[in-house]
Amino acid sequence: MPQPVSPAPHLFTTRQALENELITTGTLKALHAAVHASTPRLTSYPRPFPGDEPVTGSNFTEDVPHKGQARTRGSIIVTPDGHLTVRAYTIPAHRWLTALRHLGALDSHALRPTAPAATPTGPATPTWSLTPKLKDRSYCGHLQPADHVQATTLTNLPDTLGDTTAQLTIAPDHRAACPTAWQLAAAFFHVLVTGAPAHPQQP
Repeated sequence: MPQPVSPAPHLFTTRQALENELITTGTLKALHAAVHASTPRLTSYPRPFPGDEPVTGSNFTEDVPHKGQARTRGSIIVTPDGHLTVRAYTIPAHRWLTALRHLGALDSHALRPTAPAATPTGPATPTWSLTPKLKDRSYCGHLQPADHVQATTLTNLPDTLGDTTAQLTIAPDHRAACPTAWQLAAAFFHVLVTGAPAHPQQP
């Protein structure tokens, strides 16, 4: 019989250690800067987690809902394995797709067969690999934006003229890759909520 696979050990064993690393790497500062510069304006607040599990994060919500739609809202969660997940609900789909393109090339033809093909990218450009789910018109995607860093996304109804519900997880392969993974996640979030890349910041 095959031997059971042991779960991967946590990269962080306490919530304090995880939060300290997020502060030391400048990740929390970058995420807060994105919310401060958000357009439309967002407000963020800590997300409570019961118990001692080394998980941390925050929720965010749009101050004033955009015309005819519910408020954009979502969460940012970092788990003991260093995975940082951004979830967004009722987010303009064009913003989500623009943020995905900030991490890697995304062929419009893959999202919508009638769309023009994207400009070819060089061999060094990371490119999203998308798998459509025809049942609910959602897409699963995978990208390796940097060495020892993996990114996955699940995007529902990616209609550039409307809103979508989606999530992105950026996962480091090991603890030393956390700063790079979190920097990429913060850059994604900044484009998502502001529509433009962030200026370089010092941790």
